[in-house]
Amino acid sequence: MAVIYFIRHGQASFGQKDYDQLSRVGERQSRILGHHFQRVAPKLDLFCSGGMARQDHTAELTREAMGNTAPPLKTDATFSEYDHEALFRAYLPGFLQREDAGATSLEELLADHRKLERALRHVLSAWMEGKPHDGPEVKSWGQFCDGVVAGVADMMAGLHPRSRVVVFTSGGVITAVLRSVLGLSHLRTLGLTLSIYNASVTQVYCPTTDNFSGALLLGYNNISHLEMTGDRDLITFR
Repeated sequence: MAVIYFIRHGQASFGQKDYDQLSRVGERQSRILGHHFQRVAPKLDLFCSGGMARQDHTAELTREAMGNTAPPLKTDATFSEYDHEALFRAYLPGFLQREDAGATSLEELLADHRKLERALRHVLSAWMEGKPHDGPEVKSWGQFCDGVVAGVADMMAGLHPRSRVVVFTSGGVITAVLRSVLGLSHLRTLGLTLSIYNASVTQVYCPTTDNFSGALLLGYNNISHLEMTGDRDLITFR
């Protein structure tokens, strides 16, 4: 059997113009994750990161905390994330036209995390439902999910059947994996996308490395390594 640990990156900079960077909390979460893996899974075969700054930094700090037990790290853009900027360009105008939007521009939303969260829910829901929008075409939710699953299958095809791999990625990618493994509908996945903790561990078991369609979920959204510190500030979603 092979096991894949999907890690959502540490806390990034939600609400800032440059979201793609870890906060101080995100850096702490990543180091704690590394110590956790050093204790419970010291014999890992590969680290794989999606290539975005927040994902790569999480992987690097985790490896640093593991010391000489850390496996090699490679980059695979399959595990980056959906293009949130393209999605906001496509679907945010529809949200801002709503009477209950509470804002008339993205700048106003960035100044209020609650309003920004509501806008994000609207954008993702519209995308997953395939609603029409103005502007350039965007990759559909179904196409995004299919690409993620194909990428996982490609990665596994070149590995030993008993490999243990850690993938540092983002919530959208993890949700796409869960959609495939659990057979979920498009809309059922929205809640999952928005409820994955930073630096959490989702564990998938693959009976063989040549067919990801038979994968099983072993663990979801685990943050026991953060909870055991007793520091509630480390428990974050955004």
